Amino acid sequence: MSSANVSHRPGRPSHGARLVLIALGVALVVLGALGIAKRVQARHELTEDTDRNAIATVATITPKASPRDQSLSLPGTVASWQDAQVYARTTGYVAKWYVDIGAKVKKGQRLADLDTPDVDNQLLQGKAQMRTDQANEAFAKLTADRYQKLATQGLIAQQTADQYMAQYKADVATVQADAANVARLQNLQDFKHIDAPYDGIVTQRNLNLGALVDAGASGSNLFVIADTSTLRVFVDVPETYAASVHVGMPANVSLNTYGAKPITGTVARTADALDPNTRTLRTEIDVANAEQRLVPGVYANVTLQVSTATRNYIVPANVLLFRAEGLRVALVDGQEHVHLQPVTLGRDFGNTVEITEGLTDGDRVVLSPPDSLYEGQQVKLAEPNKAQKPGLPPN
Repeated sequence: MSSANVSHRPGRPSHGARLVLIALGVALVVLGALGIAKRVQARHELTEDTDRNAIATVATITPKASPRDQSLSLPGTVASWQDAQVYARTTGYVAKWYVDIGAKVKKGQRLADLDTPDVDNQLLQGKAQMRTDQANEAFAKLTADRYQKLATQGLIAQQTADQYMAQYKADVATVQADAANVARLQNLQDFKHIDAPYDGIVTQRNLNLGALVDAGASGSNLFVIADTSTLRVFVDVPETYAASVHVGMPANVSLNTYGAKPITGTVARTADALDPNTRTLRTEIDVANAEQRLVPGVYANVTLQVSTATRNYIVPANVLLFRAEGLRVALVDGQEHVHLQPVTLGRDFGNTVEITEGLTDGDRVVLSPPDSLYEGQQVKLAEPNKAQKPGLPPN
């Protein structure tokens, strides 16, 4: 066969070419494995970052225990020792009044006079009727005595004498009734003079010349007299301190509006029962006011030295959570889980508040807890500030 008729078929790769192909395949497999490993590592890191970011980081403080013995400052209301609303006991017209508001009066001093024409006429009529009945009584006595003598002599029946004696006794009773009526009318006439019931100051005058005055409390009062020689100061002590308030303990009373120096008073009496609505103890403090430095009707600041029966804590106001189920604070336990602790609020100092129930020593309280915080939530504690003091927010 000639060389021109011979056909050439593709031959198999040589041994070197096969090695090159195998090396390329291995390289591709290695590169693919490395890419997959990087993607897995990146996904793992992303998952860790996501989980780490999903755990809230919170700052905590340790509540500061407030001292058991402390000064308690409370708002109080100053009242006079006694107030008398002076009413008219008889109906009439104002004839004259002698004192005005601010006047100092003595017991029995004349305040006003009333003109009582109706009562005057009734008194005259009552006296005239009593004189008539007294004359009838005297005549009945003479008649009864005569008939009693006749009956004793047997000249008339005893029954007739008894009838005249009964008539005499009836006339005696009538005169007694007349005397009582005259005394009543005399009292009403005497009440036309309005006098002060005790030493004090006139704080109200509610009458004018010629005005008609009705008898009794159905009308308006004519004067109000206040005894301010001693004043009563009323304060409401919170339940936490109620047990330490007792009769005889001193109290400082001051009026900022008047710039007066504090006056030392004494707890005179307490209600011995808490108000069910406010859970406070109504306390009365007596203050001597001979110099008239305090006036009734104003607000006062009362300072009492009290002690608490329980251990209270002072915390920043921004630790409180207001939930539908009540007031809460968020505590972090040893496993860094959240516990929503119910608490009872005491005094409010503005930036800080007093917690009377719900906290103990060593509690870790979350500062500015988010509203989304829930019971048992995993949290992460922020790095503590070494300069932070217990009970105060971090700088």
